[in-house]
Amino acid sequence: MRGLVASFLMLAGCTGWGEDGGGSQDSNVAEPAPALPVRIPAVPVDPAPTQIDCTAQEEAVFSCAMPGDKRLAVCAPSEGPAQYRFGGKTPELVLRGGKWATAMYSGGGEAQIAFANGDTRYIVFSRMVRTNFAAGEPNYPAITDGVMITRDGEFVALRLCQGGQADLPVQYDAAERAFAQEDELFTEETIQADPDWTNR
Repeated sequence: MRGLVASFLMLAGCTGWGEDGGGSQDSNVAEPAPALPVRIPAVPVDPAPTQIDCTAQEEAVFSCAMPGDKRLAVCAPSEGPAQYRFGGKTPELVLRGGKWATAMYSGGGEAQIAFANGDTRYIVFSRMVRTNFAAGEPNYPAITDGVMITRDGEFVALRLCQGGQADLPVQYDAAERAFAQEDELFTEETIQADPDWTNR
């Protein structure tokens, strides 16, 4: 019996057990793994457009030829905010974001998309009004498209599309998908685009 106890004590000493019976585990603890570097996902960068007209990956909301061999387009990418683009072969002005609004008229209506650039606002519009008020019918609607520029709410300039009409007037369904809608038009100065404006 004493031999068995002695053997047990010798075995305990070999395994590194101390007087507290807990045993030392230093040799059994693995070194902590080095911390892996934290990978922060890259923020998608909205690349600068290289052309005016919308690409096949974008939804076209508006486009037209402008005087001076310029073009104007409003495009809605599949990701990111919609864009206002103006320029020649390459964009000279690109604005992002925008809001839109519509109004119904007797015999027509209007859609406007407004983009802000500081205190300057570029308001793309497609407008249809009746012109044959004196004789009644037929309506003879006048259709005009272009951009109105305002600064601090004051009229600055009116630029009509070449020939007065857009290749693609404001597309209501596309605008509804791309923009938050306001309750009222951004300006009433687009009335200056009407054919009989000078007679009013």
